[in-house]
Parts: sequence; structure tokens; C-alpha cells
Amino acid sequence: MVDGIYEMTPEQIAPALEETYLLERLVDDLRTLTLAESGRLRFDMRPVQVADVAARVVDVFQAQAAERHIGLTLDAPAAVPLVTADPQRLEQIVGNLVDNGLRYTPSGGQVRLAISRTAAGVELSVSDTGPGVPPDEVDRVFDRFWRGEKSRARSAGGAGLGLAIVRQLVEAQGGRARAASPPGQGFEIVIAFPCAEPAG
Repeated sequence: MVDGIYEMTPEQIAPALEETYLLERLVDDLRTLTLAESGRLRFDMRPVQVADVAARVVDVFQAQAAERHIGLTLDAPAAVPLVTADPQRLEQIVGNLVDNGLRYTPSGGQVRLAISRTAAGVELSVSDTGPGVPPDEVDRVFDRFWRGEKSRARSAGGAGLGLAIVRQLVEAQGGRARAASPPGQGFEIVIAFPCAEPAG
């Protein structure tokens, strides 16, 4: 367009702008991942209510889910213990998980968030009714740039960094992340954090 080869119209500008946004996000994701891996990412650790964070994320993604005709729900018990985490980073983690679920769930499917109390703390699972991941590749979903080309096609977009960032951010805050994909039952990521220490 600058050289006059293409006319500067909204139809020509829109895809170029979209690619610019994608590159900007890729650079930002790589920076976050590198800082987390090297232990140089700063965290504002405090008692956090996981259910409140999950509810905010669901509200943010609800319009996108409705546009794709995907059900997006949150199931949380009435009383959930606080965990010690950075609230903004926790929201980033849950947002990455929901975005990942919506990306690979077909129209008419479901993305479900569920929070549960465990003996060690609090777990949040994000499951979808998408095609899932082959059993021999489940352990690779947290690898940087990994993409399951056959079942979770490149046409869905993304750079393969979202789940790598999730694992790094969770583990850097003392939590754990695991994946499961039972045959014919979609895909699930579970993150777990220990309960916050009682005051005093």
C-alpha cells in the first residue's frame, strides 16, 4: 500500500492490521514466557478468590462464546478457600485456558469451568467438547509452539504459546497444571493452587 501496489482501502488495511496485532501478541507472549522461565517475572502475591477471577473471565468471553454458539459455564461451590496468587496473572491464566477451549470447540459445543476444593487446596478445570488430543501427545500440550495439527488444526489460529505460558505462570506461583484428553470426551486442563495461609 505504501508503494502504491495496493489501494489503501478498509478491505486491504484490515488483514494487515490483524497480522500486526497477532505479531504484537506473539512478541508479548514470548517475552512473558521467557521472563517466567528465567524466574524474572514479578508477581504480586496475595490471597485471591479463584471463583471471582473465573467469573470475571467468563463474563469477558461470554459474547465471543455466544457468537460462536458455544456454551460457556462456570460451576463453583458456595464457599471456596482463598489461594495465594497474583490476581492479574491468575486472570491471564484462566483467560488463556478459556480462549484455548473456545478456539477448538465446534459450534454447538461446550466450554465448562469447574472449581473444587481438594485436600491440598483449590483446583480449577477448564474442559471443552472439541476434538481432543491424541493420548500420546497429551504430555506435549504445554510445550512451547506445540500444535496438534490433526485434531486441533492450524486453521483455528494461535501460535502454540498459550498453554506453555499457563504452565509457567502456574508453577511460578507454587501451583500445578495438568492436561487430560479421554478418547471421545474432548480436552481438559486442570490447574491447582494451595490454599492461602491463614492470617496471623
